[in-house]
Amino acid sequence: MPNIPPHFIIEKEKKVVFLIKGVFPENLILKKYMPFFPKVFKGMVIRCEESFYKMRMKVNSKK
Repeated sequence: MPNIPPHFIIEKEKKVVFLIKGVFPENLILKKYMPFFPKVFKGMVIRCEESFYKMRMKVNSKK
């Protein structure tokens, strides 16, 4: 498995959320990393580190 950027999974919504800072094209990122997750999952990229960690805390607190 390659070095996957920081990410978390939202099981209920079947989403994988990646933290990617910068202007790298979203479609290239998802094309590269989504094959490592089940096909039913959708990929999502968040650019803001603060929003990513807040969202991750919110998802983890619901478990």
